[in-house]
Amino acid sequence: MTTSYIFEHLAVIFFAATGVWAARGKSVDLFGVIVLGLVTSMGGGTIRDLLLDVPVFWIVDSTFLISSIIAAALSFFMARYFHPPRRLVQIPDAFGLAFVTMLGASKTHLLGHAGPVCVVLGVTSGVAGGILRDVLSGEIPLVFRPHIFLYATAAAIGAVIYVLVVTFFPQLPGSMLIGAAVILTLRLAAVRWQIRLPIFRTSDL
Repeated sequence: MTTSYIFEHLAVIFFAATGVWAARGKSVDLFGVIVLGLVTSMGGGTIRDLLLDVPVFWIVDSTFLISSIIAAALSFFMARYFHPPRRLVQIPDAFGLAFVTMLGASKTHLLGHAGPVCVVLGVTSGVAGGILRDVLSGEIPLVFRPHIFLYATAAAIGAVIYVLVVTFFPQLPGSMLIGAAVILTLRLAAVRWQIRLPIFRTSDL
């Protein structure tokens, strides 16, 4: 069992669970919650594979689909009795972001694409599912909210670190773990200390 395979299953589970929390307060039934979980957990990877012109990962291996459905369903029933604060929900989301970003960057690198392409598709893998989830649930996408704190930015920095490691230290083991650790550290630190990029404002605002 490879690191990539483990990362992909963990990413699917974490993101499917966070997709459920997006449905809070919207009177969504179990089917709707599972759809949101599937979109969140598989949307980014699906877009990545379509852009890379390779078989979509969950069609090749249906265990990812099963893992996502189970995680979303369990989260649906847990959410009826457990109401964590929003900041706590961001922890599994940070793990999902780290894992999916690394998977996207790694898969693109293994297919022989240039470093910048690996970074872009890594970030796309990490954030696209969340964007689709937020659009379907009628919310401003997470990556565009200033109070979310270093979401896509953390993914981009982690992807860049991964690309640098595999380029200059190709024999070094654990390059995906290094990149994922960078994303997790940045994301969780940003949430803890409210670190964010400057907000765009014009002189008349």
